[in-house]
Amino acid sequence: MKMLLEVEKKKPAQVHEFSKVEKALRALKSYGPQSYASLTKPDGSYLQVAGGRVNCVLEMREKPSDRHWRAHLEVAKVPFKGQQTLMFGGGHMTMEPDEVLFVEDVVAVFKAFFESEPFPKEIKWRDMSQIVRKT
Repeated sequence: MKMLLEVEKKKPAQVHEFSKVEKALRALKSYGPQSYASLTKPDGSYLQVAGGRVNCVLEMREKPSDRHWRAHLEVAKVPFKGQQTLMFGGGHMTMEPDEVLFVEDVVAVFKAFFESEPFPKEIKWRDMSQIVRKT
């Protein structure tokens, strides 16, 4: 199945090999020329990530329900407490410490999404549908 890979400041591309997706994800940096990316299935469902390396925020939109989810961990990997603001090429977003993922987590989720497999068990999903619809 081909999916649409979109990366900041790059031409959108139809991909059918996960290696191209992984390469794009590993190149992301919140302070660099590519700081966000998304992968969209033919039905319109997508994953989107902002940031890069050890400071990623990952969200998913499910179709046809149009529910919007943000990935989080049961135990935060970062030492800070309280909300933080991630600045990236698309703007900024507020995140909780348990919502900060490392690129390894992001690659694993994108791979599962790409292959229509279950997501890694350590990744939990917080329903953001009400918050996203208000903005």
